[in-house]
Amino acid sequence: MTSARSSAVLAALALTCAGTADVQAAASRPNLNVYRLAPLLEDGKVRAVSVTITLPADADGETRLRLPAEWGGGERLWRFLQDPAVTGGQLSKSDEKTWVITSKPRAPLTVRYRVVSAYDGPPPPDGPNYGQPIIGPDGFYLIGHTIFATPEGRETDQARFAWDAAGSSLRLATDLSPLETAPASIERLGPSVLMAYPDLVEARRDVSGAPLTVAMRGQFSFTAEAFADMAARSIGAVRAFWGDGKAPFLITLAGQPAPQGWTSYRGTGLDDAFAVISTQNTKLEDYRLFLTHEYLHTWNAERLGGAIEGPREPAGYWFSEGFTDYYARRLALRSGLVDLETFAAAWNEALEAYATSSAIGANNDQIIARFWSDKAVQKLPYQRGAQLAVLMDSRLKAKGGLDRVMLAMRDQAARRRGANRRIPAPEAVVPVARNLTGVDLAPEIDRFVTRGERILLPPGAFGGCLTVETLTRPTYWLGLDLTETGKGRMIAGVDPAGPAYTAGLRNGMKYLGRQGGKPGDSTVEIGLAIEENGKPRLVRFLPKGPGEVTVQRIKVPTTLTPDARTACVKAVAG
Repeated sequence: MTSARSSAVLAALALTCAGTADVQAAASRPNLNVYRLAPLLEDGKVRAVSVTITLPADADGETRLRLPAEWGGGERLWRFLQDPAVTGGQLSKSDEKTWVITSKPRAPLTVRYRVVSAYDGPPPPDGPNYGQPIIGPDGFYLIGHTIFATPEGRETDQARFAWDAAGSSLRLATDLSPLETAPASIERLGPSVLMAYPDLVEARRDVSGAPLTVAMRGQFSFTAEAFADMAARSIGAVRAFWGDGKAPFLITLAGQPAPQGWTSYRGTGLDDAFAVISTQNTKLEDYRLFLTHEYLHTWNAERLGGAIEGPREPAGYWFSEGFTDYYARRLALRSGLVDLETFAAAWNEALEAYATSSAIGANNDQIIARFWSDKAVQKLPYQRGAQLAVLMDSRLKAKGGLDRVMLAMRDQAARRRGANRRIPAPEAVVPVARNLTGVDLAPEIDRFVTRGERILLPPGAFGGCLTVETLTRPTYWLGLDLTETGKGRMIAGVDPAGPAYTAGLRNGMKYLGRQGGKPGDSTVEIGLAIEENGKPRLVRFLPKGPGEVTVQRIKVPTTLTPDARTACVKAVAG
C-alpha cells in the first residue's frame, strides 16, 4: 500500500520530470528570429535601409551578433551598419565586427540599425565588384551577406523575413519572400538579393514545373518578358544536365547608365537567385552565356562540396568560375541557345584575352594575393579553368568524360551534407575522378593552376568539326601612354622606338579621339585623331612591339550542311 506521503513524493517527482521534459523540449526547439526590412525616407528619397531583428537572448545572457565583414570583394562591410539600438538588453562592442548584448537569459531582444550606401551616388560601371550596399535615391539593391547581423553560434536558428514599404511606392523583389510565411534556416539570409524600386517590372515563367521570376529595373532595349523567355531556356538547359533543380528561382536585373563606348554586366550567383547589374546598352543576346554561367552556380560550387572558405577562396576559382564558364558555353550550345559560331566566338574572345593577359604566368598564390585588386588577375581563373576543363574532359573521354565526374561530385556532396568536415569542390575533383575512372588529374592542376604554366590546347581538343589553330604574331605595343593621352587630351608618353613615333605622333599634339584598333591585337590597325595646324588628322598604324605572342583560336568550317552541323554540335556539346 502506498502512503499519502509517498504519493505526494511521487506526484512531485512526476511534476519535476514533466517540467524537465518541457524545458528540454523548449531547448531543443530552434530559436525564431524575425528580420524586418524597411526604407528610411527623407523628402521622398531613400536615404538608408532600416533592419529590425527580434530574437531571444542566449541562455547565458550574453548574445553576440556577428556583423558582415568581407564578401564578394567588399571589405569591412560593418562600416555600413550604423546606429545600433537594443531593447531588452545592454549593447557594447567588443570589436568592429561584433555587437555584444548583455541581458537576462533567454530575454526577448529587439535590435535596430541602419544600413547606409557604400557609394556617394550610383556605383561606377567599371568598379571591380558590387559586394557592398547600393542605396538611394530611388530605391536599393542589396545582397544579404552585406547587410544582416546574425547571432554567433546559433546556426540552427530559424529566421522569418518581413518587408515594410513604410508608405512608399517601392516594390520589393527578393528570394527571401518564402520566409514571410514559413521560417527557414538563418543561413538563408546571407545568399539572398533584395532589390526595391517604384518602377520595378516583373515577368514569370514555368521551367519544368518550377517557377522563375525575373525582376528588372532600367531602360533596356528589350522587355522583361523577352529576358524571361531567354532565361527560361538557359535554366532549362542547366537543369537538364544536372537532372534536378525544381526550386523557385529569381533573377534581378538592375540597369545603370553607360559612359560613351562602355558596356558592362556582372552578376552574383546565390542559392536560389542571381543578381545582375548591367549597363543599359547591353544587348539581350549578350546575356545568354552569362545567365547560363550564373545559374550553374546553383550547383558549382555549393552543391559540389562548396568553395574554399576564408581569404584563400580565390585559390579555387579555377574550378568554381573556370569550369562554370566551360559548362555555360557547352550547355548553351547543346540546348540551341547559341550556335557553333557564337560558341567559337566566345571561346576565341577568352583565348585571346588569356594569351595577351599581363597576368598569364601568375601562379595560384599570386591569384589569391591580387584577385580583388588586379583586373587581369581577376579574369585569369576563368580563362585558365575553362581550358583546364577541356583538357580534363579529353583525358576522361574514354571513361565517361568530365560530365560523369561532375555528377559524381554532386552525389558525394549530397551524401556528406551535415558531416563534420566537407571537402571543397576544387579539392574534391581529383579524388572523385581517381576513384571513379582511375585517371589522376593532379598533374594538370599542379602544372596549370598551382604553378601557373601556360596552357596550349591540342588541335582536336573540342572534337567534331572544330579545330584549334595556334598563331604567332608581334606583341601589342602602341609606343605611347594612351591613358595619360586620354586624360590630358594631349599625346603623351611617346617612345622614340615605338610605332606611334614612327607614324608621326609626338608629345604635346592635341588629341581628339581614337578610331578602330583591338586592344591586345597587333594585327588590327588603330587610328588616333589629332589636331594639326588647326585641322583634324587621323594617324593610322599597326601597334606592333618587338616581341612575339602565341594566340590560339577555334576555327569553324565555312561550309556545313545541316546534317553535318547537327553532328558537329552533338560531338562538341554532347
